[in-house]
Amino acid sequence: MTDELEKLFKDLRTTTLSEIVPPGTPQIRATVRRRRGTTALVGTGAAVATVLLGAGVALYPGSGTEYDVGDPTLPSVSASDVPVMPEPSGPAFDRMQAAGELLADRDKTPTSINATAAVVAASYENRMNDMPADTYTFHFYCVGEGSVDVVVKQGDRGNTVLGQGTATCAEHDATPLTLTIRQPKWDSLRISAAGDARSAGQAGFAFEFLSATGRTTFGPSGPPSSVLPTVAISSGR
Repeated sequence: MTDELEKLFKDLRTTTLSEIVPPGTPQIRATVRRRRGTTALVGTGAAVATVLLGAGVALYPGSGTEYDVGDPTLPSVSASDVPVMPEPSGPAFDRMQAAGELLADRDKTPTSINATAAVVAASYENRMNDMPADTYTFHFYCVGEGSVDVVVKQGDRGNTVLGQGTATCAEHDATPLTLTIRQPKWDSLRISAAGDARSAGQAGFAFEFLSATGRTTFGPSGPPSSVLPTVAISSGR
């Protein structure tokens, strides 16, 4: 890479010196040389810039029309400086997985409309989008110690509570909080779960919505269809 840069800069100097016109040269010759020299300088300069940029060297405006190598305003960043999200691990993650295993097998239970799992927090809220009008059996499992207060509300906003209760956590054979949720129309559902001092950050939970009427995600409870009204058009005859 160093030899290539030296060759390009040498070509740049040679081209520049060859285009210096002595005093007294006719104007037409100066004009032609200026145009040809500008083209050569642009081509060589672009080649040098390409090599520098290809090598990962930044160019920034210096004094006059020159460019300096590097950018003192931007700190160098190494691969070790880039933050990486750690993989979930530890007892809380193990309890979350254990809670998830208590949910219905969605491959064998087509009436499982929605389900999720996470680590218990002091304040948690999730939103289930596009939940059809239906009656749902809601199960909330908590694996660990402590308890979790759960509230299910209708829609993206507002305070229409469709069900609420307290789930008791257990390390083994956790019994779910079971609620009957009646969704009056096609809408989203908001689920908030507030863990106590013993469960927050330590226990894992999982919940699911099962259609109590036997509907499935792609069955009769699918999205509402839009029916265009029939319009009679008179021809005027």
